[in-house]
Amino acid sequence: MNALKTLTLVIYYTVYASGWIVKSPSLQHGASCILHVPRGGDGIVETPSNFDDDDAPLVIIIDVDNCIYSEQELLSSVGEGIESQIVRNTHLFGLLHFNLTSEDCDELYRQYGSTIEGLRHTIPSHLVEETMRKFYSEVYDPIDFGCLLGILSPDVEEDGSLPSVYPTKSSPQQYYQQILERHSPESKRIILLDDSLYNIRQASTVGIHGIHVNGKDRTLEEGLAEALGHILPNGDTPLDPTLSPNVYKFSDVKYLGTKNKVDANAIDTTVWFLLAQELSLRLQRTKNGTLRVVDLGAGMLSMLELFMNGGGDRERLKPDMFSLIHKNLGSSGTSDEQLTELEYFAYESNINLLNGCKEKLRKMGFREVTGSKWQALRSDMKVTVHLLTKDFQNEEYPPESLDLIMGCCFADLFEPDQLVLSLRRFAHKSSYPPLVYLPITFAGNTRFSSTHPIVQNEKNNGLVPSDTTAFQMYARSLMTHGHNLDPSRIVNAIHNFGGSLIAKGSSDWVIHPQSNQYLWETMMYFLGLSGASEITKNGFDAAGWIRRSRRDARTIIASNVDLLFHLTHSFSTEKCDMTSIASGAERDNSSKLEVEEIQFVSPYNVTRVHKELDLSNLGPDQIEVESLYSLVSSGTELKIFKGTFESASLDVNIKGMADEAMEYPLAYGYSLVGRVVACGSNVADAATLIGKNVFTFSPHSSRVVVDRDAAQIVPDGVEAEDAIFMPSVETALSLVHDAHVRLGENVAVYGQGLIGLLVTAILSMHLSSTISSSRQFCSVTAFDALDDRLVMSSSMGATSALQPQTAGVAGPFDVCIEVSGNPRALQSAIDNTSNNGRIIVGSWYGNADVALKLGIDFHRSHKTIQTSQVSTIPSTMTGLWNKDRRFALTWALVRSLKPSRLISKRMTLTDVQEAYELLDGGKEIAICFKYNT
Repeated sequence: MNALKTLTLVIYYTVYASGWIVKSPSLQHGASCILHVPRGGDGIVETPSNFDDDDAPLVIIIDVDNCIYSEQELLSSVGEGIESQIVRNTHLFGLLHFNLTSEDCDELYRQYGSTIEGLRHTIPSHLVEETMRKFYSEVYDPIDFGCLLGILSPDVEEDGSLPSVYPTKSSPQQYYQQILERHSPESKRIILLDDSLYNIRQASTVGIHGIHVNGKDRTLEEGLAEALGHILPNGDTPLDPTLSPNVYKFSDVKYLGTKNKVDANAIDTTVWFLLAQELSLRLQRTKNGTLRVVDLGAGMLSMLELFMNGGGDRERLKPDMFSLIHKNLGSSGTSDEQLTELEYFAYESNINLLNGCKEKLRKMGFREVTGSKWQALRSDMKVTVHLLTKDFQNEEYPPESLDLIMGCCFADLFEPDQLVLSLRRFAHKSSYPPLVYLPITFAGNTRFSSTHPIVQNEKNNGLVPSDTTAFQMYARSLMTHGHNLDPSRIVNAIHNFGGSLIAKGSSDWVIHPQSNQYLWETMMYFLGLSGASEITKNGFDAAGWIRRSRRDARTIIASNVDLLFHLTHSFSTEKCDMTSIASGAERDNSSKLEVEEIQFVSPYNVTRVHKELDLSNLGPDQIEVESLYSLVSSGTELKIFKGTFESASLDVNIKGMADEAMEYPLAYGYSLVGRVVACGSNVADAATLIGKNVFTFSPHSSRVVVDRDAAQIVPDGVEAEDAIFMPSVETALSLVHDAHVRLGENVAVYGQGLIGLLVTAILSMHLSSTISSSRQFCSVTAFDALDDRLVMSSSMGATSALQPQTAGVAGPFDVCIEVSGNPRALQSAIDNTSNNGRIIVGSWYGNADVALKLGIDFHRSHKTIQTSQVSTIPSTMTGLWNKDRRFALTWALVRSLKPSRLISKRMTLTDVQEAYELLDGGKEIAICFKYNT
């Protein structure tokens, strides 16, 4: 039984010194609740919540000006805000009744916390009650409350009259009396969010902790997050200094300064060198010696610094761009090809960074020419920087003739199509369309260097989520705020407008809690502000997870990619109509065509071979397919590459493979997508088939001829790079079907290679995320020894993504699916399956001997071990399922999952030996071959 603790939320708005019925958003679900808040602070609503910092329930009193109404909106509509009206009326009251000046009234406010409290202390006692009545009548009654969010009416006594007592916060015992009677500070933590330090100090005398919320050093959102234990105190008014000596205060300048050092390490060296090559080629082409670069999210000019000085630690060292270009051009280039001038347009809309940018420019040797123009002279070149403090999206006259458009930590902040439209405005009027370089583009995954599973909080019986789930909730919160967490969408958007990807490289942030302390704390601050609320909404103990993460501080790793693009003239003019591209290459008049394919020669030896394809012999029922992509199988093909296979038919259920033996030399592969370029005379749908993309179970080859009935048309809405995963998705679906996972069962997937990741994804789609917030039901736990695979497990929906040694803590499981190919993982799956549970073995162990411990515990357990293989439909399912139905579901899953995001490297057949060696070394998740069509 999950016993939820209670959060008591007291919305109290004392600027009116009277009570109101307040309609306020619920913190937990975003619904609305009615809170009755009479004078003196009584009237509360109790909402079940997991929020817990100590074992004691939490009471929050919110008393912050401008938090339930918009002063700015009222100012724009009626010309005077609520606070302005209160101040004006208070000054008038003091003048009319006590001949006080405005300065006298303000001094009473500063000394006593409010002007009326000051009057109560300084006028004769027999005048106090009448003065208080007049004050509230004359000061508050004339106020225009039209902008108040949900304020309905002042409260009254039971007989309909106004109360006779008006306590204020200078008398905290009386002011908070009714709250303290119902919620003792000895048994509950009572926290006041107030914009007055005076009031906070007064409240502390009766055991109420205070958080100073003034909209600048602490916003209301931050104050609530601090009260709930999601972020650290900011050092101003700590919640309780005895509980935590740690404080943190966000500074965008300090954040960017520490982030830039991590960026310099993270940026992919290969892509950086390719950028230098491309810029060198442009100089050779233009022969003007000048590069014009625009930085659309300049921040603290980190990319300019990298251009000029290089950066990064020893293993990740990047030379400066000028040196690389000079080296590329060498002494052979003519003088007009050498780089002599860089013109750099730096857009940064955050005015708070301006002084920091100017200071950095001075340190780099620049002098200020005008307010926005800075120059530096080197021995061989001139650098001009235009410091533009504006949003690039609002630029009416973008700089022309650009060579490079750049944005670091930038592209994921925009919807991809909108990003492309913005880029197009900067790509116009260029003789040669500019390059686009987007380093440190967030890829959606954040994780700790080691991960913890879901556990139960012993204090409040709440569930502390696994690190995997918590980071998934953080990613979800980012998406709700407009972040794009899928870089492939950016690639596709630029491709659809005529651009092409030159290179993509990994640029993960690695943030150590000690050496990168401020950035680590900033990441925890972001998680507390954004992720914690999403964690709470999903029924988990967010504060418990934050505390655990701080207690066991581990390195934070955020997955990023660097993207480098070529643009075309069509990119900067009008949208490229991809449907108008020719559906097939023109056929050569000759009857022979040289094609490339791979051939496995012997163990650990695979090569590219050339052979002639006789086009004149196309059979009447055959089609000719020009290859686009093919996927390397990390299971069967690796067995063939390593020679660890038994001699047998390639596949008894795939046409064309049943009669071919699995022995060297061998052309193999079964995941190819291409474009139909010719059809035999008997192909009934030839007229509509020409130009369409089809999938075939064919070896890796630049062109293939297959029977029409052996090819499947790739459904609309499925990209060619996704379609090559069809057999892998079908294999994963077959494993899930064989596992027969029932609603509520907990599943472990051992091995997060390609098939394991797809199994994880399908299970995560199948099981209810709502139910899975309980530890007992519907969890999907992924195990792998490689961190990069655990990162992908998280993105594919795993509840927990863990190292194998934690299986004993995370289990036991109702079902374990083993697809690792590692006997130790199979043993762990057996050991950590509940009695009467099921172990599904999807690995093919080839001709290797596998030793398992199946002692008395296993003998008595009634566990079931079942193999799974995709070639046939199990007899238990044939009454409802056949291959066609499973294919149809597989294609639907391909469309939904978009598995091309798992491609870690795209190669050509020239690199075939390297491709299989990389897969064998476990360095890549999925490798595909791309064909030059």
